[in-house]
Amino acid sequence: MLFACGDSGGDSAEASDTATTDPTAGGEEECDSEISESIEVDTRWACDHTLSGIVAVKGGVTLTIEPGVTIKGTTGSALVIGKGSQLMAEGTADKPIVFTSSQPDGSRGRGDWGGVVLLGQAPNNLQTGTGAAEGLDANDPDYQYGGSDASSSCGSLKYVRVEFAGFELTKDNELNGITFYSCGSGTKVDYVQAHMGADDGIEAFGGNWSGKHIVVTGALDDSFDADQGYTGSLQYMFLHQDPATGNYGLEWSDQKDNLDAIPRTKPIVSNVTFIGTGTSDPLVMTKSGAIKLKEGTAAGIHNSIFAYSYNAAVELTEAATEAVADKGEIAITDNIFFKNSVADDGASPYLTSDGSAWDLKGFIEDPANRNQIDVDPKLGSYTWGSANIVPAAGSPALGNGRGVQGLETTDYIGAVKDATGDWTKGWTNFIAK
Repeated sequence: MLFACGDSGGDSAEASDTATTDPTAGGEEECDSEISESIEVDTRWACDHTLSGIVAVKGGVTLTIEPGVTIKGTTGSALVIGKGSQLMAEGTADKPIVFTSSQPDGSRGRGDWGGVVLLGQAPNNLQTGTGAAEGLDANDPDYQYGGSDASSSCGSLKYVRVEFAGFELTKDNELNGITFYSCGSGTKVDYVQAHMGADDGIEAFGGNWSGKHIVVTGALDDSFDADQGYTGSLQYMFLHQDPATGNYGLEWSDQKDNLDAIPRTKPIVSNVTFIGTGTSDPLVMTKSGAIKLKEGTAAGIHNSIFAYSYNAAVELTEAATEAVADKGEIAITDNIFFKNSVADDGASPYLTSDGSAWDLKGFIEDPANRNQIDVDPKLGSYTWGSANIVPAAGSPALGNGRGVQGLETTDYIGAVKDATGDWTKGWTNFIAK
């Protein structure tokens, strides 16, 4: 049976009026309904719903969400796209798809619900090649991840916001805003925001999906965390930490049980603008750092701005990671570093393992890498909640960008070039509660 949905009734733009059916609801989609059961047939949501508990998409089916739909999560809820299934959530700039807290405006906070989890079939570097999602039933095959299909897809996220997520499933196992487990290159990610999460904003466990136009704001832990052999590329990222809290902008590791596991973690990023906690308030101490490379990871970090980290701008630890850098598998080029190491007024911008004699300063400041150190990128505003990341005329970010293999060539450093091209406006949310 087909019918037309009414107004969305949520915080997002009006939901689509496309006629649809929802097989999980017996044929007709009931708008503003509570979803608590697993989804095991192809399903389309064209109006708002509320998640209750862990809602899993299982059995290789597809959940499609129409532009303008708001999905609210109650305490303890999460949307989990099981291995072999897909989430097709493609909004528009004026009708983004929003996953948010079920709490009323003004009363929302980190950890109100669990976030979005996608489990895929692409390679990782675990010993067996497969793993189970943190905190979920390890005996359920839909909650497994990993395989040999590098081109597989977990779906498509476009103009999507995930807000106030990240509750703790089990001790030390918090869900992130968005978690990608071994999602392959067929996965599409473009114009995605993770906002006010209780753990990482976005984390990639293996896989090789790539993305563009990514915003992570107010993550309690890392903005973008990658490990277990993730090898995708990301371009145009805005990462902003809450002045009161936050860990690393980029934290990447190979694999904690084997620092030389293959495929080696090697994200490639370009055109990032990172603003750390940046506080000099003696009563506020944070873990904020711009970049941490550890446990044997490789990396490519290019054409990016890193400003106002509370601690080091670049931290590189373990001899295994130093060896990777010595082999030329870590490249940090054409970046601007400004006002980092706020905790000691810029005295400690680089950090290595205790006792290490490896010259991280020389590595970063090698003239061949063309990094600009202690140079003002002249952004409009670094203010939390209302940043303006457009560089002013005469900024050293303009005209100094270089091409990165496999990515779009830009002539600028940072996430945006000018106000006309500021893609972070219109579909995002920077309200803290």
